[in-house]
Amino acid sequence: KHGLCSDMGSGLPPVFLLLTALELSWSLSDEEKKIILDGHNKYRSQVSPPAMDMLKMSWDTELEAFAQAYAEKCIWDHNKERGRRGENLFAMAPTLDLEFAVEDWNGEEKYYNLTTSTCAPGQMCGHYTQVVWASTHQIGCGAKFCEKIDGIETEDMYLLVCNYYPPGNMKGRKPYKEGPSCSQCPEDRVCVNSLCAPTTPVPTTATAKPAPTTPVPTTAKPEPTTTLPTTAKPPPKTTLPITTKPKPTTVLPS
Repeated sequence: KHGLCSDMGSGLPPVFLLLTALELSWSLSDEEKKIILDGHNKYRSQVSPPAMDMLKMSWDTELEAFAQAYAEKCIWDHNKERGRRGENLFAMAPTLDLEFAVEDWNGEEKYYNLTTSTCAPGQMCGHYTQVVWASTHQIGCGAKFCEKIDGIETEDMYLLVCNYYPPGNMKGRKPYKEGPSCSQCPEDRVCVNSLCAPTTPVPTTATAKPAPTTPVPTTAKPEPTTTLPTTAKPPPKTTLPITTKPKPTTVLPS
């Protein structure tokens, strides 16, 4: 597995879109978007200890378009033009299992200490902390099948890019406030399944994201570690696909 996280922050199944160029293009279907969104909200609702202020995430089409455009470039590094958007990357072969990708990001929870806001030595926690960053309430993702990802030696891999708003992983801050679930929800939100949900449905329309007001965060080049590929979708906690994880990054609070 290849995973990459950062802290600043269509509708068709895999098809051949450019047959004349013989290029394999890959975009997320509505069902696949739902898998990603539901996975994030599931793990956000299950944080332990519970969160007082965990907002329910919604899908944002502007973030989706932004993520898809970057995924098309097949680059294994954070988008330096992402501005005030959070970002998680994941690369996988021979298939792209979206449920597994989100589960893998969340799996870093076991290395994270909420009390001290630290990660176990030699481990990464930034993917997890972005997934459960309480104030992050919008997500949009894109995917691309890449014959070659710049920065990864393995060929023929799927690249998943997820962008978040507002961004998580702000240096010196914890991802959420520990306490009774929903005890500090904003006034315009109600408690639903331990998440602070909007009182009215959130439309999945594009919303303008502000330009950076703080320095662009530092980024870490991934240090790939690979395992042998499987021939089918990998069941988590048993056989693993080809993957890689880089070091997460942090930014100064705005």
